[in-house]
Amino acid sequence: MQDSKPRDASRAGSNRIAAIVLSLAAATASCVPAPRSFTLALDKPVRRVAILPLANYSPTREAPAAVAPVLFAELGAARFEVVEAGQVEAVLEREPWLLLDRIPPDLVDRFGSELGANALLVGSLMAYGYRDAGGERIPQVSLSLRLLETPGGRVLWSAVHSRDGADGEWLFGMGRVHSLEQLTARALHEMLTTLPVAGDSLRTAMARGGMGT
Repeated sequence: MQDSKPRDASRAGSNRIAAIVLSLAAATASCVPAPRSFTLALDKPVRRVAILPLANYSPTREAPAAVAPVLFAELGAARFEVVEAGQVEAVLEREPWLLLDRIPPDLVDRFGSELGANALLVGSLMAYGYRDAGGERIPQVSLSLRLLETPGGRVLWSAVHSRDGADGEWLFGMGRVHSLEQLTARALHEMLTTLPVAGDSLRTAMARGGMGT
C-alpha cells in the first residue's frame, strides 16, 4: 500500500499557495479606487437623458469622441432612454462657443425642451492616454460627470473617478489593464453604477441602497 502522506502534504501545500494567491488578489482589489459621487434625493423620476459631448482637458484631442460611444452604451445598459447623438449635435450647432461643462440654466432648459429630455449628462475629461512606466505604456483616465435636471439645472447626481491600468495589479503584472478603451469602460461602469435605476425616483433608488455616497 502506497503512503498517502506525501500526496496529502503536496495537496495541502497547493491549497496554501492558492489561498495566499486569492488573499493577495482580494487585498489588491480592495485597493482599487472607487468613484466619489453625490446624489440629490428627489421624487421626480429620471427616464430620458441627453448626453452632451465631454469637455476635454486631456492632451488627447480625440478623447471625447473615443469615450462617447462607451458612455452611451453604459447609460443605455442602465435602462435609461438616451437621446440619439445626432439630435444632440443638431441642437448644439446653434451654440458653437458653448463651454460644455459650464452650461447656464437657460440653455439647460432649452436643450431639455428641444431634446425631450428630463436630464442632461455633462462632464469633462481630465486625463485620457498612456503614461510611461519603465518602457511600458500604462493607460490612465480621469473623468467628471454631472446629471442636470431639466428644467432648472439642479445637479441631481455627480461623480468623479480616476483609474490607472496598474490599479488592480497584484503579482507579476496580473490584474493590470493594458487597453485604454477597456480601462475607460471600467471607469465609466463604476461611475454609472451609482446612478438610479431608470424610471425610479432618486429617493427610491437611495432607499434601496443602490446609490453611491
